Amino acid sequence: MAVRLFDLTEPQSVGLSVLDAAPRRRRELRRVRRRWAAVAVVSVGAPFVAALVVLEMVH
Repeated sequence: MAVRLFDLTEPQSVGLSVLDAAPRRRRELRRVRRRWAAVAVVSVGAPFVAALVVLEMVH
């Protein structure tokens, strides 16, 4: 169960502001880690693929 801390110092506040975010679940952490790993692989591999395409077009 997620528990969050809210700022309740202002009794007339329109909305509650989150002081501390709830901890992420393992599944969500795995998903985020996989997403960033995929972004890293694409960002490292894209220049090499682009260079190969350019070399093939020039050759």
